[in-house]
Amino acid sequence: MPKSYLELCDFNHNVYREYEDLCLMSNKELEDHFLSAGINEGRFYNKIRCRKDFVNLINSKGPMLEIGPLDNPQLDYKSPDYYSLDVFTREELIKNYFDHPDINKDNIIEPTYIISNNDYSQIKQKFACIFSSHNIEHMPCLVTFLNNLYEILDDDGRIYLIVPDKRYCFDYFKRETDIYDILQAYYEKNRRPKFSDVLKKVCQVTHNDPVNHWNDNHGTINNRANLVQNYSSILSQFDTGIYIDSHVSLFTPRSFMEIISILTELKLIKLKVHKIYHTLKYSFEFYVILKKSGTN
Repeated sequence: MPKSYLELCDFNHNVYREYEDLCLMSNKELEDHFLSAGINEGRFYNKIRCRKDFVNLINSKGPMLEIGPLDNPQLDYKSPDYYSLDVFTREELIKNYFDHPDINKDNIIEPTYIISNNDYSQIKQKFACIFSSHNIEHMPCLVTFLNNLYEILDDDGRIYLIVPDKRYCFDYFKRETDIYDILQAYYEKNRRPKFSDVLKKVCQVTHNDPVNHWNDNHGTINNRANLVQNYSSILSQFDTGIYIDSHVSLFTPRSFMEIISILTELKLIKLKVHKIYHTLKYSFEFYVILKKSGTN
């Protein structure tokens, strides 16, 4: 990993030196340790140590759009500059999550924009901030999603993403997404998760406890038995044409950066990584800030 990567990560020598085993290291030694070991060990290295810290980075001056806030908006939804987006109305969301004990149906807000078939044309304004938490991995076509966001992003605006790290959540046993998966989805112009995505959602899921995952306790699955048991019923449901929500893309911080970089180089998107905050120990998510690739 090149030293230029330190700037992307907002690496802070003084913060990283707070670790007792690193306190006597020189700046160069700290940098080398972070790049060779610290990232994989999940060590903190700047002031961003949790989701709240990342959200507090957001500059909310000007219009801000939150994607899929459901019952827990992270931005100030009472602000006159706040807008939200979903593929369902509030009434439909309440119905969809009727039997979900972790969702407070009373707190579900009415989305400003209801989007169907990836059609963002109804959104006429530009946003200084676009915020998305645990949404990007659900998108049937990553390229289409990012290009839609690009079109409604102010020239100086930022896209703030909270992304699950597949190594520390229920996606552990699923194969990590690569650039070829992303390009295939773009070629197919996918508008819903693939049949294989839905199968994996049922057949390859494990526990969602990041502490256990960090401690190499990933649980067990019987992929073959699950597939044989569930194949027919999932196929019947999928063949109705209904949208079955699933994780489509499975990222780590490094794979996400690599995919964005290649898509930009291929001129399929016009965005680049501005900052990335790696998954910290006992967490299961990482944070990314994107900006338009032609801006400083």
